[in-house]
Amino acid sequence: MKELVDILQAMADSKGRVDSPKELFLDMAERVVKYVAGVFGAKSDEVAILFLTSDAKHLRFVAPRKFSDLGTIPVTKRDSIAVNIFGRKSGEAMNNVPMVKHVAFFESVKLRDRAVPIQKMITVPILGGEDALGVAQISRKGETPSEAGPDFTASDVKKAQDIFGAVAPFLAEARPEKF
Repeated sequence: MKELVDILQAMADSKGRVDSPKELFLDMAERVVKYVAGVFGAKSDEVAILFLTSDAKHLRFVAPRKFSDLGTIPVTKRDSIAVNIFGRKSGEAMNNVPMVKHVAFFESVKLRDRAVPIQKMITVPILGGEDALGVAQISRKGETPSEAGPDFTASDVKKAQDIFGAVAPFLAEARPEKF
């Protein structure tokens, strides 16, 4: 974790010297995704990071990178798992995602040979002090819950919250002014 934090600090410090702050931000998010995927035994397309837009009206994907230009989720959208966690500022594990009413548009985007449904997911807020800056999601995909893997636990939620708590200041510092 220390190595990741050191790299993110150096990257965030370079924000004023790079041609594209947005690309820097997306690169930093990709590093976080790789780390989190390793910790949870997930594939990189099973980890998502959404950040509050600069007008504070939407959540925009930072990772997977392919989603960053696909659109946003209004922070007023009640049937969004991410928006609910963002508003509550408290993480949770869901081991029955197909049974929960939620925005499924992004699940239909092919990141592999074919779209695979999310069966289980941890969603945690990314906090800067008392303020919610975004949301992170770690999912387990598969055609069935058993194919997706083991259920997430409360300790998994805590582990995810700890990781994103540690990287939040660097992502916040690197977020482009107009995002």
